[in-house]
Amino acid sequence: MLASAARLTYRWFILGPIMIGLGIALGLSLFFTVLRADPKIGIIDVPFTVITENSAFFISQMLDYAREREDIKAVVILLNSPGGGVTPSEQLFLRTANLREEKPVVISGGQFVASGGYMMSMGANLIYAKPSSIVGSIGVRTSFFPPPPPNETDIGTGPAKLTGGTERTLLGEIELLKEAFLRTVISQRGDRLKMSPEEILQALTYPGFQAKQLGLVDEIGSDIDAIRAAARLAGIDNYELVDVNAEVIKLQVEEFRRIFGTDAVMSVGDNAEPPVSAAEVLGRIGRLFPPTGDAQIAGGVPSDIPISVSTPRYFYLYGVPTDAAPVE
Repeated sequence: MLASAARLTYRWFILGPIMIGLGIALGLSLFFTVLRADPKIGIIDVPFTVITENSAFFISQMLDYAREREDIKAVVILLNSPGGGVTPSEQLFLRTANLREEKPVVISGGQFVASGGYMMSMGANLIYAKPSSIVGSIGVRTSFFPPPPPNETDIGTGPAKLTGGTERTLLGEIELLKEAFLRTVISQRGDRLKMSPEEILQALTYPGFQAKQLGLVDEIGSDIDAIRAAARLAGIDNYELVDVNAEVIKLQVEEFRRIFGTDAVMSVGDNAEPPVSAAEVLGRIGRLFPPTGDAQIAGGVPSDIPISVSTPRYFYLYGVPTDAAPVE
């Protein structure tokens, strides 16, 4: 009996500390590798671009990537856009609002947060702008008006098939789109808005500091200020930044490798000319965001605005970049 008690006591004094030590080590490992892992803030850079179906598709991929990554706790969108097509602009507003439902989203406006670009920003929790940012232009434009008459080669099955409607029809559609834009701004800005509906519908643009006074944006500040605000909304202190653009491009290159084979997709520095190179992948993505400057803002509709098989075409667009060579 005494021998059994002695063996039990021995096991307790020898094996007990060992087991406790292993438990502590395992707990510390879990704490430092999982629980103490720094949360992330995703950075999405939307450079100066007209919002087309193509560019909206790629921006949507970045929004989805940021939403699906659990370690990304907040998102900052560096937005610099005068807007674009009605449908893709509305799509980006809805996708941004969907992201906002799961994690904080902060817009950091650049030179332009106008028209369809401003529509997209309505999906965020907060909007930051620079003092000289061009903000507003809340309204609709069409690519032509009135519609051109049909010619001998155009045959339609109804009086409105070729034109989309009469002058009154087109005006009515523009009014409906304008009211939809207005309702979006009023519903999303709420009590922060210091403008009447009549003032909003003037479709004026305002410098950032005035846009803050009118309640069109929340704060004047830098990209760093926007990142700090996103961290504050997410309730995090120690965090890392994730370049969402780069991560999505990596995934696309990997997808090309999977489809065409490893040898078919090569690095930018390779001299060989494979059927589909990584450089070509990046080039195709880059063409979704045509660089331009304010000297190129002019009238007319650029060729890369979505071409529809039916007319008319409507845009949430402030000014239009011409087809001139990009400003270096």
